[in-house]
Amino acid sequence: MEYHKNLMKISLAENLRSLMLRHMFEKITIKQICDATGVIRATFYNYFSDKYDCLNWIVYHDIVENTKDYVESGDFEKALTAALEVLIQNKQFYRIAYHVTGQNSFEDMIRDNLRILVMKFLEKYRKENFLPQYSNELLSRYDAESLAFNIRMFVNEIGGAKSVEETKQMTLDLMKNSFFDFADVKEVK
Repeated sequence: MEYHKNLMKISLAENLRSLMLRHMFEKITIKQICDATGVIRATFYNYFSDKYDCLNWIVYHDIVENTKDYVESGDFEKALTAALEVLIQNKQFYRIAYHVTGQNSFEDMIRDNLRILVMKFLEKYRKENFLPQYSNELLSRYDAESLAFNIRMFVNEIGGAKSVEETKQMTLDLMKNSFFDFADVKEVK
């Protein structure tokens, strides 16, 4: 039974993804998603509260669920690679999705799901007593901001097209080094 529930959720989400490649998100209706899936509206509402919830689930599935095994094993680099590979496979969809702005903006969905990913990693692998004054919540929000920036650059090819490997390396380089590592000063004033 659970298997069939997951299949229906995936089917609804994939049909929204497909519709977004042909129509503006704002113009897509729940009826269109249901018609493409071959179900009635009530079925949609068994899984999602609205189309924004469905869109957010796609991001969650692509970024968090797709990387959870790597996060669990402590391999953040492979988690990042897996997320970038899904993004490149669905690049046109993600480019279009970035046009969803406002109260339920796509960029917020990306950032919130990246925060979940980073939080899961920190909860399991954070160094004990290393800068304890900064909570995992603060750190996950901070890192999610920078990851979201890199993903937006990657998806929209801002600053020139970069491969998965180049984007992963840039992201890791920036995460491993602080602002002051780039400055030629002897001490912070």
